[in-house]
Amino acid sequence: MKTFRELLENKEHEYNNEGGMSKGQLKTMIDAAQELHDMLSDNDNMPEWVQSKITKATDYIDTARDYMKNEIKTESVNEKKSETWEAGYKRRVVKTTDPEHKEKGHNWRIKGKERPNISIKLFKEKPSQAQFNKQMRRVAGHEFGG
Repeated sequence: MKTFRELLENKEHEYNNEGGMSKGQLKTMIDAAQELHDMLSDNDNMPEWVQSKITKATDYIDTARDYMKNEIKTESVNEKKSETWEAGYKRRVVKTTDPEHKEKGHNWRIKGKERPNISIKLFKEKPSQAQFNKQMRRVAGHEFGG
């Protein structure tokens, strides 16, 4: 899966230096907002249309900020989740040390990705790569509604 920045870079015809343009517009907004802020006192009255424009501007900039924050967060999460099946198998299929597991005849386990103390599945014999992949698809299906 491509990162947000890669998607932007691949669409040169669509996205071309919008960051610089947007930063200039944001600077203008900051200056205008500061000037308006300094003009007003808490007890001032103003026309409804002015109040409406300020409300819309606040909503629009808030929405844009929230979108960009989410895209950056999603990009960071996706970078973390880009582990190959083979690397996941090597890292997550481990011998169990839990006496309860061993008592039931289980010697191997698939540990959780983010929480290694969690056992996703127990096995008596070391699972194959195919068994690991099957189990991970099943878990992903539950986690992501598949």
